[in-house]
Amino acid sequence: MSTSFDITSSEPIFAVADVVRSVRFYRDVIGFEHEWLWGDPPVHAGVRWANIQLMFSKRPDLAERSAGHQHFFRVQNVRALYDRHKSIGAPIVHDLANKAWGLAEYVIRDPDGYELRFAGGEIYERPKTATESLPPHIIVEVHTPSVDDARMLMRSVKWGDDEPTTEASLKQTLICITAFDTRQDPPRAIGMTRVVGDGKHYSIWDVIVHPDYQGQKIGTAMMELALTELRKIAKRGAFVGLFAAKPGFYEKLGFVKGCGMHISL
Repeated sequence: MSTSFDITSSEPIFAVADVVRSVRFYRDVIGFEHEWLWGDPPVHAGVRWANIQLMFSKRPDLAERSAGHQHFFRVQNVRALYDRHKSIGAPIVHDLANKAWGLAEYVIRDPDGYELRFAGGEIYERPKTATESLPPHIIVEVHTPSVDDARMLMRSVKWGDDEPTTEASLKQTLICITAFDTRQDPPRAIGMTRVVGDGKHYSIWDVIVHPDYQGQKIGTAMMELALTELRKIAKRGAFVGLFAAKPGFYEKLGFVKGCGMHISL
């Protein structure tokens, strides 16, 4: 439906027992930088962090029933903010952890009982079963998997595996890397990744390791080989991008955040 208007912002107004106390907490503990007070004594107030503003209204009758109410903040570098909050002794009630809904999240409780949820991209966590080197029976090489193998790998990580789309994407791949388990005859495809590009810009897609083989350096080996092959054909300084659910894994390889993640060759 077409309209002639848009909602341009949204600002919560928390019912609190003491607006001055709330302002101090959100400034000194949470990290908001700007503040304002209205009334003498203050009965309304607000704090701002960049484009985010929160307001507080003195309503002790409502505030006493606010415990457990939640507010969600999306954070670019949730690990760094969590470390800052932890270092100053913020009242963290749930520590930072990856959640089933695809975010890393932690919770702070404010003086009136509001639960403040800070969340960002999932944090890469090295599996407890991870190995220190690639197992000798695993080989990683420049190879385009069959459509059936590619679809099998996509299904193993619960991605879509439409056959025509998969076949077309493989045909248009610039560099394809496949990992095999050589203990089987013929060797079993257990991982893959693809590089596409136009000679100026490149991107990496479908970094997949079968769940039975994760934590064995296979993903790292595939990415390292993909970058090695890409450096043979790309000009120095070429842009290589990817979209990462677990940015910590790619940061180890030199990728940095910003418009997805990217690396300059």
